[in-house]
Amino acid sequence: MPDEPLYSLVASKMEQLIATERWAEGERLPPERQLCGDFGVSRATLRQALGELEERGLITRHQGRGTFVTTPRVQLPIVGVFSIRDAMEAHGMEMATRVVTVEVIEASRQLAADLACLPGDALVFIERLRLGDGEPMVLDTAHLRAELFPGLELVDFEHRSLYEVLKQDYGRTVAEARETLEPVILTPRECELLEVPQHTTALLTRRLTTDANGVVVALGHVLLRGDRSRYIYKRTVETGLNDNARTAAEGTPRRHSPRSPLLTTRRF
Repeated sequence: MPDEPLYSLVASKMEQLIATERWAEGERLPPERQLCGDFGVSRATLRQALGELEERGLITRHQGRGTFVTTPRVQLPIVGVFSIRDAMEAHGMEMATRVVTVEVIEASRQLAADLACLPGDALVFIERLRLGDGEPMVLDTAHLRAELFPGLELVDFEHRSLYEVLKQDYGRTVAEARETLEPVILTPRECELLEVPQHTTALLTRRLTTDANGVVVALGHVLLRGDRSRYIYKRTVETGLNDNARTAAEGTPRRHSPRSPLLTTRRF
C-alpha cells in the first residue's frame, strides 16, 4: 500500500488544529512562509495541503487578504444517492429531527399536477427540521397522496425516515428522483424556523420521486442553509476530448441558462 502523500499528512494536521479550535472559525491563518517552517515542507507541498482543505470547505483563500478558517459546511453529492444524516455525521455532527407539521390537506391544482391526482384530493403534508449539533440546518417538506399511504400522518417522523416508512410499512420503494436545484431567498417563516436573519439565501432542492413502476411517490422540497451547506460533483473528462469536441461528438449542443435551475435525475 503506497504511503500517504506528504501534502495529505500536512492537511490532516491542519484539520486537527481547526477541529481543536487552535485555529478558530473566522481566524486568519499564519503566512505561507511561517506555515512552511512550522510543518517543515516546501511552499508547493503547503499549497497542495491548503487546496485539499479548501476543497473540503474548511478554509477559504482570498487574494491579497490571506487564508481564513470557515464555518464547516455539509457537503452533498450532486449525483447518486445521498443521506442528510450521513453527510452531517461525516462532518462530526450529531443529527436530530424536529417535526414541525404533519397534517392532511387538499391538493392544489399545481400539487395535483405534480402528484398525478385530482385537485382537492387528500395529501399528507410533512414538514421537518434537520438539526446538526442542535442547530437548524435543513427544512425538509414532503407531499404524498393520502390514498396511497393511509395513516401516514400518524407516524413518528422524529425517529423514522420517510423512505424507510414507505418501504417497510407500505411496501413501496423509491426507484428514481427527478430534482431541480436553485438558490432562493428564504421567506420570513423559513428564516424563523432555520434561525437565520431575514433575506438569507438557501439552496432549494425540489425532488419528485417515483417507484419502479413509474408511480409518483412524493414531492419534496429541501431547503439547505446557504451558509452551512454546498453541493459537490465530480466531472470525468474523456481523454482527447475537450468540452467543444465532446459536444460535437455527441451531436447535440447542450446549454444551461444561468436563470434556470439545475436539473438532475437520480436512480436508486
